Amino acid sequence: MTPRFGVRRFLAAYLAFVLTLCGMLPALVADEPRVIIFDADGRETSGSLQAISHTAVRIGGQSAEWKWSDVVWLRFGQIENLPHEPRGSAIWLANGDRLIARGTAIEDEQLRATWREFPEWSTFALPLESVRGLSLSLPHARERRDEIATWLFDRKEARDEMRLLNGDVTSGEVSGWREGTIELKAAGRGVSLPIAGVRDIAFNPELLALPEPKELCWLVSLRDGSRVTLLASKSRVEKTVLRAAHVSGVAWDIPLDAIVEMRVFRGRSVFLSDLTPLEAKHAPFLPGSREWPMQRDRSVSGRPLRLGGRELPKGLGMHSRSAVTYDLAGKYRSFHAVVGLDNTSAGEGTATCAVEIDGRRVFEQPALTHSQEPTRLPIIDVTGAKRLTLTVDFGELGDSQDHVDWCDAVLLR
Repeated sequence: MTPRFGVRRFLAAYLAFVLTLCGMLPALVADEPRVIIFDADGRETSGSLQAISHTAVRIGGQSAEWKWSDVVWLRFGQIENLPHEPRGSAIWLANGDRLIARGTAIEDEQLRATWREFPEWSTFALPLESVRGLSLSLPHARERRDEIATWLFDRKEARDEMRLLNGDVTSGEVSGWREGTIELKAAGRGVSLPIAGVRDIAFNPELLALPEPKELCWLVSLRDGSRVTLLASKSRVEKTVLRAAHVSGVAWDIPLDAIVEMRVFRGRSVFLSDLTPLEAKHAPFLPGSREWPMQRDRSVSGRPLRLGGRELPKGLGMHSRSAVTYDLAGKYRSFHAVVGLDNTSAGEGTATCAVEIDGRRVFEQPALTHSQEPTRLPIIDVTGAKRLTLTVDFGELGDSQDHVDWCDAVLLR
C-alpha cells in the first residue's frame, strides 16, 4: 500500500508541475506578498498573494480567486509602496507608456536601451516606430521633467527634433546612433552630433505606429516609475518572475517584487479616459479668460495626474467651470472614481464637483481643497442609465488653481 500511494503522489506532483509550465495552472508565489484587489463588482479585498497566472489571481484569507477580466486593479503592498520619481533618463512610447531606461543606439529601425534601476535585467530593442521620444538627462526638478513629457505628447511638427544640453534645438530626420554619435539628416545634408551633448529626442509623430490591442491587457506600474502595457495572453508567471509580453512585441522578465500596481484593460471595467465623450464644455470665470479643455490621462495643465502625493496613470483632468458627458447606452452597472485637486495646484483651489446620471445628481462634493485627502466616490449605480456627466464648478476663490483630477474613473460592467 505504501509504495503505491507514493507513486500516486509523485504522479500528481509531476502532472501539476507540467501543467504549471504549460501555463494551465497559476504559479505559486513563494513569499506570498500582501496585495489589494479592486474588482468589477466594486469590492476591495486584501490578503496574501497565493497564486497568479495570465488568466487568474488568488489571494489568501478566504482563498478567493478572480479571473483577470473581473479585476479593475491589483496593488502590491501598502499604499506607501509608491513608484519612485523618474530619475536619470526615460523613454516614452506612442501609447503613453514610460520606461525609466536609457537609450544606447539606433540601428535597423530599432532603439536599443538598458533599464536604469535594474542593471541586471537584459538590454532590449524597441521598434523605432513605437517610440515617441526620450530624455537622456532628466532634470531633477519635477516641473521640468513634466515639461519634457508635455512637449513630446503635444508637438505636431512632422520631423524629428533634438534639444541639446547647451539649449540649442536641431531638427531633421534621425538616421542612426552608434558609438557615441547620432546622425541627423537636415536640409539635404548629414549632421553628426556627439550624443553626450544631447538632452532630449522627439520623433516625428506622424510616423508613430503602435496599434491598440483588442485583447485583455495589464498596465503594469513598476517601482522605478516605469509603466508598461502587457498582453496577458502572451505573458506568463513562473515562480516569482513575470515573463512579460509588451504590446510592441518586446519581452521582459520582470520580478514580481518590482511591480507596484496592475490595471486591467479589456475586461469588465472601462476607464472613462479610454472613451470618447458625447460632449465636453468649459466656461471660464471671466469672459475672454483662458480655455481649459478636459485632458485624458493628464491633469488639465498637461502634466501627469497627481493626487495625494501619488502619480496615477488613468483619469481625467478638468477645470472649473466644466462638464463632460458620456453615452452609457445602458451597458454598465456602476461607476467609481477618486476625485481631488491636483497636487500641482500650489495650495490654492476651492472647486466643487458632482456626478449626474441621466440629469439626476447622485454625488456632490461641495468644496475640494488641498487640506483634504482625495475623495473616494461610493459605488454609483448606473444600471440602465443613458448618460453620465461629471461637473466641476467654481469655489470660493473663483477658478483660481481649480485643477481637478478624476483618477481611476471607471465604468463597471
